[in-house]
Amino acid sequence: MRLSLYLIVLAEPPFPLLITITLLGWVAMLVQGHHFGISAHFIASKGNGYSPLNFHSLTLMGWYWLIMLVAMMSPLLAEPIRHLWVRSLARRRLSAVILFLIGYVSIWMLAGMVLILAALLLQLITDDKWLVASGLTLVLVVLWQSSPWKQVCLNQCHWTPRLSVFGLAAVRDCLHYGIVKGFWCIGACWALMLLPLTSIHAHLALMATISSIILFERYRLPRPARWHIPLWAKALEKLSQLSTQHGIKEQI
Repeated sequence: MRLSLYLIVLAEPPFPLLITITLLGWVAMLVQGHHFGISAHFIASKGNGYSPLNFHSLTLMGWYWLIMLVAMMSPLLAEPIRHLWVRSLARRRLSAVILFLIGYVSIWMLAGMVLILAALLLQLITDDKWLVASGLTLVLVVLWQSSPWKQVCLNQCHWTPRLSVFGLAAVRDCLHYGIVKGFWCIGACWALMLLPLTSIHAHLALMATISSIILFERYRLPRPARWHIPLWAKALEKLSQLSTQHGIKEQI
């Protein structure tokens, strides 16, 4: 029964369109898969004898980052798009969604440049040892995922503002909604998004895993903001307990 309810929800607009856009983003990432490890791109740049921080390489990184956003963040936008569609005049609905997306994508692109530079800095600090850089990032991810500030950001992601209907106020509100939604989304996801940027190998698999975590977290109901053990860590602990119990039974 629960599965059928999920399928009904996924069949409601704008989910079918967002899922299609997400799939196109993943196809683009699979086609350009070898480019999506920022560290790998950095090493390739060094091997070719030019700086990775020139205009051309930063433009490429920005383009790859945009494709990552399309693939990973599109399913998260169903709630705000539905809110914009319902609260806007029929003739302004499309422009309201476009203005929201401009604000949302703009702030995520700025955050992407910061995260890419952070990944490059980690690589420089660890002397191109990508495994060490990824390990340090993983520790940061665990700390952030367990923190109350992460939950504050997730709770704020459910915010839906009052939208003006006419004139410049309507334009301002839609842009503001996109920027604020993007800000809290960055707060919730920045550590997770940094992890694949520091990896040379298996970054597409990491992105798929992280997309699933982000999607699950975003559509959970708001929760109290406090230190906690992440759900995936609890799952690993449960598996460990079951494995231990099974080993004890075999010994008996």
